Amino acid sequence: MKRRAGVLLSISSLPTREGIGTLGAGAYLFVDFLAQAGFSVWQVLPLTPTREGNSPYSSICANALNPLFIDLFDLADLGLLKESEIDCPPPGKVDYDRLIPAKMRALRLAFSRFDRYDPDFLALVRSGKYEDYARFSVLSDAFGGKPFWEWGEYAEYDEARVAAFMAQHEEERLFYLFTQYIFDVEWRLLKDYANENGVSIFGDMPIYVAMNSAEVYFHPELFLLDARRRPTEVAGVPPDYFNSEGQLWGNPLYDWEGMKKDGYRWWRDRIRRELSRFDLLRIDHFRGLDRFYAIKANAEDAKHGVWRQGPGAALFEGMTDLPIVAEDLGYVDDSLRRMLEQVGFPGMKVYEFGLDGDPWSEHKPANYRENVVAYTGTHDNMPFRGNLDALTGGARATAARDVLIQATALCVAIPEVLDVAKNVGAGMPVGDATREKIAYLESLPLAPFEKLPADLLTATAIDSVLASRARLAMIPMQDLLALGADSRMNTPALVGSENWAWRLDPSCLIDESFILSLHDRLALAERE
Repeated sequence: MKRRAGVLLSISSLPTREGIGTLGAGAYLFVDFLAQAGFSVWQVLPLTPTREGNSPYSSICANALNPLFIDLFDLADLGLLKESEIDCPPPGKVDYDRLIPAKMRALRLAFSRFDRYDPDFLALVRSGKYEDYARFSVLSDAFGGKPFWEWGEYAEYDEARVAAFMAQHEEERLFYLFTQYIFDVEWRLLKDYANENGVSIFGDMPIYVAMNSAEVYFHPELFLLDARRRPTEVAGVPPDYFNSEGQLWGNPLYDWEGMKKDGYRWWRDRIRRELSRFDLLRIDHFRGLDRFYAIKANAEDAKHGVWRQGPGAALFEGMTDLPIVAEDLGYVDDSLRRMLEQVGFPGMKVYEFGLDGDPWSEHKPANYRENVVAYTGTHDNMPFRGNLDALTGGARATAARDVLIQATALCVAIPEVLDVAKNVGAGMPVGDATREKIAYLESLPLAPFEKLPADLLTATAIDSVLASRARLAMIPMQDLLALGADSRMNTPALVGSENWAWRLDPSCLIDESFILSLHDRLALAERE
């Protein structure tokens, strides 16, 4: 089986003239970069629309696509906009407060010039594919963005009442369907281009939807709600790698017993739909499909929840041959391990979690099995270099030593600057005596490791992940560039303007020496 390597980069982080990454020229430039460097996979974050907090993992509609990713310059090429009508802020992080109103104004202007009798658009409208998203968005706008339980007589879904409302707001409903149509067109063109250039698109599907979402409003029977259609318990996770306090997400929980009656049709349809958009699919928080963590809806933190039984492997009956990756990070127990064995999907390993001095850690590259997808880090934790920069004293030295030991175990070349033996005036064993070399590194005092440069340690860590047995090695773009804390994508359980805002400097995508060095490193890793 051929092993593969790829890069993790959110669509929102792509370089563009707009205030956020889009499906336009910047995306094609990134595909070119991946192909030239020798990578064959591009992993994106969820494409779903966002609201409060801008998190794609708490969407207002699990089926819909984020209008913010539509490329306005593509619309200008179609004659629907003038370039002078497109807001082009200075380069830098996404400023959602400025971006969202400006982008939506431009999209509405483009729609006013669009031929709504276009046969392909009419076919999408008739399909009903995005109808829930469009209707929910129209209602939300009409009530000033308030959550649906504050919509007065519309707070509880009534089919006839909502149909009458939509008849009075047909223009708005068609506008939201227009955004989905344009996204669909742009996405198919981009994905085709990526595939033609040997790059597979690796998607990401959130396990939960937001409480204030089309799914909860139109399909409350899918969730564990009380008579008022409010949750008594909500989703989250106990204390784990990402947060010592746990994470209180607040998403409604699924009524798995109810879903079982029709063979989990909603979930199975959702998976197939996502795989029609992507070549591979990561299911976020996969462990919640085995057992899920339920927290009282009025709780102030996530420390005192209870575990409840999910659908388990039955959810994937007849689907175990699909290209699915299980995000199995956090609390892993025997029950989850059995489920993963039953379905056979690869799980995830994250090198950054293995920088603890434990030689047996499952997150260390030399310990990876073949049926895993290996990462230096994810969008939820500090970039690898940022993590090293934040460590001090013995913890910093231990992490640096771990990087050198893993590289030695995997026969990865270690830069001369990182040659600790040379720095302390000793002599590391030569030849093929890998165990002796590792034992020697372990015998050295920690002090010489503490000041080793974080950028070279990061590069060496990447090479170790690439050289591991993992069937797929994924490197966040921030780690490829050895960036620090300022490039962090998300800090879990915190809501702030820094989350989901990092943007890529386009200069690296056309830097021939950088691209060549990556190509050479991938070749050395012998991904066969």
